[in-house]
Amino acid sequence: MENTVSVIMPAYNEGGCIFENIRITGNILSEAGIAAEIIAVDDGSSDKTFSEIERASKVINGVRSVRNPYNMGKGMALRNGFEHSTGEVVVFIDADLDLHPSQIQTLLAVLEEGRSDIVVTSKHHPESELDYPLSRKIASWIYYFFIKTLFNLPVRDTQTGLKIFRRKVLDDVFHRLLVKKFAYDIELLAVAVRFGYTIKEAPAILNFKRELKWGRIQLPDVMSLFIDTLAIFYRLRILHYYDMKRPPLPAVFPLVLVVIRGISPSEDMIKRLTAEGNVQIALLENLGCSGKKEGILSFHSEKSLYDWLKTTGSEVEIIGFCSSECIPLGNWVKNAVRNFQDSGVHAVCGPKIPGSFSTFTERISGMVFPNFITRGTDVRLYSYKPMQPVKKGLSDNIFLRASLFRDERLEGNGIVFENEFVYDFSGSGQMRYDPDVAVSKPIPPLFWPYMRMIFHTGYRNGYVFFGRYGSGNRFWEAFPFIMALIFLGGWACLPFMLYKGIAVLYLVMIITSGVLTFSVSSAFPYMLGIMIDHAVRAAGFPYGMLVKVKEKLFT
Repeated sequence: MENTVSVIMPAYNEGGCIFENIRITGNILSEAGIAAEIIAVDDGSSDKTFSEIERASKVINGVRSVRNPYNMGKGMALRNGFEHSTGEVVVFIDADLDLHPSQIQTLLAVLEEGRSDIVVTSKHHPESELDYPLSRKIASWIYYFFIKTLFNLPVRDTQTGLKIFRRKVLDDVFHRLLVKKFAYDIELLAVAVRFGYTIKEAPAILNFKRELKWGRIQLPDVMSLFIDTLAIFYRLRILHYYDMKRPPLPAVFPLVLVVIRGISPSEDMIKRLTAEGNVQIALLENLGCSGKKEGILSFHSEKSLYDWLKTTGSEVEIIGFCSSECIPLGNWVKNAVRNFQDSGVHAVCGPKIPGSFSTFTERISGMVFPNFITRGTDVRLYSYKPMQPVKKGLSDNIFLRASLFRDERLEGNGIVFENEFVYDFSGSGQMRYDPDVAVSKPIPPLFWPYMRMIFHTGYRNGYVFFGRYGSGNRFWEAFPFIMALIFLGGWACLPFMLYKGIAVLYLVMIITSGVLTFSVSSAFPYMLGIMIDHAVRAAGFPYGMLVKVKEKLFT
């Protein structure tokens, strides 16, 4: 084989076997005369997996170690491994070697003979040899028919862990993907086919070694797989989300200052940020909070931060802001930085995704909050939407060029921070929304904790409604209050058929949203949660308006 091959081996808590499995893979490739590198990726394991990978990298030729700062999911492990690879052909193989590496040579031959772009091993190929539990065979066939119906892919098996790709495929596709866990395979293949790449199947020789018949996959994982698959279909066929293209990472990574608002950042946040490279962390203590940590800068006001940027921090090129309550997702800083390769971009924002959920009521509130019916056009700020230029972002998730702070006051450059939002009125550059620049923040559970938060939101919307910067979301901010007026008094001042029509349309909207959850257990609480959200915000909205009017009249 002329091309250099990169074998990416993601591992999570495989400390007992990873060294031996790397050695076996290296020997097989060497004996076959394949010039290859093995990139073993520890996906935030809690055992000795990484130390065993490090040991292998020191005693086995061609082995490189990569470590995710936390358990990011198999999709992100493969993606990070790919970023450290150099081969023109890239192989994915599971670290447990259920699929033996002796099959790599066969797949490489199929890749060359058929001039395909991708070759996947398939459990449904007639020549496959399987030592596999019947329950998983049945589940695999069910999922195959599900995938065939949605995507009509030219393969019968998307989930088998041994695949090979020409590098150009992953260069073109990887940066577009969102799914990090079990559904990453279908997302990767569906998007590759969307861009015209060809796939061919090869037989699989599978020896299932797990003691449990489902391995690490549990029922919640199966449900998550199906929901993620439906979301992929929606993004691919409806939103055309994957048509976006990002610039590459810069050859020289700039110095990024990440400013945390609130209390001192958690050890988890520090670990995630420092793992991304040339990042300096700072704490903005203007809320009266304290708690300094070694290696973290501390500022007591925005002015002291701006003064530091003009003097000591002159080497900082990009500055990001995040709340201490949020957790950066994936390669948060790197995904933001790549956007600044476009000289016309002076700010990058992303969504604040609700999570993580430990209870059923938290999950329901996490579904209600980032919904078009409750958030209106601001829904893109709380869920994954296609990349686009915007005029409004979240102050908890924003990156700006540091030059905006040095030239003059930030407001003078047309960037305005107001409450939880950032507005761009500059006209001289672009604020870009990138769904891969995402953070996560817990949402209070239904009912009382969520209601308190939403009442405050309604109050704030009413308070700033008339004097606010053009947010583009005024109608949806007032929508719950408008609907409350219609339901409470519309019967007296509206024609009956109009009143009835509005009520029916509202209920149809709520019910349709519930049906689209595709969950019998969640649909009713979800619909109830939306109505509660509207009712509470409808109560807070006029209260905020009255307080604002009172201030205007008596001050």
